[in-house]
Amino acid sequence: MKQQYTITVYAEDHIGLLSRICIIFSRRKINIDSLNTSSSEIDGIHRFNILIDETEEVVKNWLNK
Repeated sequence: MKQQYTITVYAEDHIGLLSRICIIFSRRKINIDSLNTSSSEIDGIHRFNILIDETEEVVKNWLNK
């Protein structure tokens, strides 16, 4: 059964970073339902909150790779 999962990614600010993150999900055929980006508490580091609707099995397999 599918459920919503929130994945938080912290990364340095580089040109094309958002595109790379989206490519990672699209290669695994995972649809991003919501994407929120913001600066973090650390200068030069950004926070990406990604909401997906997927099964627990798919999420666990993806995180273990």
